Amino acid sequence: MAEEKEEIVMTPSKKGKTTQIRIEKRRKLDLGLDDSVEHVGGGRHSGLVVNKQADTDDLDLTRPQLQIGFNCFLVDQKTEHRMVESRRLKFWYVDGTEYLDQVTTAYEFFKELVKPENFPRDYVGFIKKCMKQMQKPEYKLAKMVDLEIKLLDEEDAPLSPGLNREDKRPTEDIVREKMLHILESAYPNVLEVEDLIRMTQADEAIVRLQLSELKQRDLVREVENGKIVRHVLEDDKTEVQMVKQMPTIAANQQPTIAIITANYGEKLAVDAMMESKTTFVKFKSEGESNVYTMGYIGEHRVVSTKLPAIGHARAAQISSGNTTTRLLGTFQNIEHVFVVGIAGGVPHYTDYYKHVRLGDIVVSACDSGDSLYYYCEKVLRNKEGDIQFKFKTFTPKEKDLQNVLEKLKDRSRRKPEKAPWEKYITEGLETLKNQEADFNRPPPESDRLYMGIGDDNVIEVQHPESPDSVMNLHQGSPNIHFSPIGSGRFYKSEQLRMDFAQRHGVMCFDTEFDQVLESIVGNRKDSFLFIRGIADYGDGTRNKEWGPYASLVAASMMKAIIKMISNPCLSEDED
Repeated sequence: MAEEKEEIVMTPSKKGKTTQIRIEKRRKLDLGLDDSVEHVGGGRHSGLVVNKQADTDDLDLTRPQLQIGFNCFLVDQKTEHRMVESRRLKFWYVDGTEYLDQVTTAYEFFKELVKPENFPRDYVGFIKKCMKQMQKPEYKLAKMVDLEIKLLDEEDAPLSPGLNREDKRPTEDIVREKMLHILESAYPNVLEVEDLIRMTQADEAIVRLQLSELKQRDLVREVENGKIVRHVLEDDKTEVQMVKQMPTIAANQQPTIAIITANYGEKLAVDAMMESKTTFVKFKSEGESNVYTMGYIGEHRVVSTKLPAIGHARAAQISSGNTTTRLLGTFQNIEHVFVVGIAGGVPHYTDYYKHVRLGDIVVSACDSGDSLYYYCEKVLRNKEGDIQFKFKTFTPKEKDLQNVLEKLKDRSRRKPEKAPWEKYITEGLETLKNQEADFNRPPPESDRLYMGIGDDNVIEVQHPESPDSVMNLHQGSPNIHFSPIGSGRFYKSEQLRMDFAQRHGVMCFDTEFDQVLESIVGNRKDSFLFIRGIADYGDGTRNKEWGPYASLVAASMMKAIIKMISNPCLSEDED
């Protein structure tokens, strides 16, 4: 009966280009039908009261307890004119509401408000939906919501993902960049010039001219029969050998840790963490080449490699599995396998503690079912129309690395100011400073978060603010998260990906590594771990700007974990 004694009262106000909509719960006894009331709802809108426009100065609003800011990128379906509205939802709660309940209420309120299937397309519909939601019992802890709406001028409006600025660089520069990216993806394999012409869809004369410039800059080199391969700009600590067969490695020099990367930048970052290293390129002019870099991290002998292709195209499946099998067959003393690189983070729009941002690190911690990797094979609907996921999981039989993670968490709690990976990031930047890619942390304003709402419309959501009780000791440094890793065939559906993540506690998604894991498990390697640097909020491949830095932070965390692995022949690393 308590709900019948409350009305949802909306009071609008306007100042300049900003419209303020205050929506609050009031007891009926506190309401009088005076001159301030514009309309009292009836029927299905019973319990809704609309006040006349008030003066902004008359709205006494204390600081909100939680807020969500977002930009709406809207398209007029008739004129196709694009406009951007800045909107901000501010929440106040009943006395005594815990932070977790504040976050949950705001998140569920926001998620329901922006559901793609019924997102309000106009100003009035958006306000009406806010008022109707305030009547629902699941939002009983919210006593007031303030909606701030501002239409941004064209020159002030940020660009949406679909409105990227036109690349006005000369065609030659664009083609040269494409070729370098293609050769890096294929590395250590070689490509024909004809392959580059086909893949860039550029004029042959331009391709050959830009190849000549890349050769002069020592970024690519020509091998047998005029084929092209990416030339690695090794640092002065690395020896490079081109071999037809791997040389015999003495028993005491056999690596015990294998590190698998998928991207060129990932391997550069991993190798930057090693000392006394040698790179062997097992070269083939036909078929797949292999690259192995051996060196030391702490007292551990390690070997890294790069997969020439990943994903679920048939060729990529065969290639990634075969490369992993060859790695583990070549180096048979491997005890631990690390898969290190970039991934797409799973954002949380209201909970600061669960939100994953660009440049953060996610380490694959086992869940209650001992799974550290979830691969979604298929998305199905049952007879009732409910979404079901067909998936497989991967579980390490040996828990040594999981035990190290527990030590890492404990040390982070006891000594939050001591983060060894930050030192390794700094050292890695010095090692990688002469590379073509920039491994420095991008500016914070480039960390933008979007949500699709259907019909090519998107909203840009602001990152959740840290609670007053939280002081970030490492501003501008990566936050560390521990959770299972996810991947799979979601057909680029953000909604399906978020649903899967919520069901299984996944905090990031990477490219499909199930074939790599099948090979690891098939070769009876029972200790493995994923470390992912967050490069975007999608599938881990779209944001070129954050990719190098995300690779570096993942490699730095890898070094911190490897140095914490106990070695019975050696004394423990210093705390």
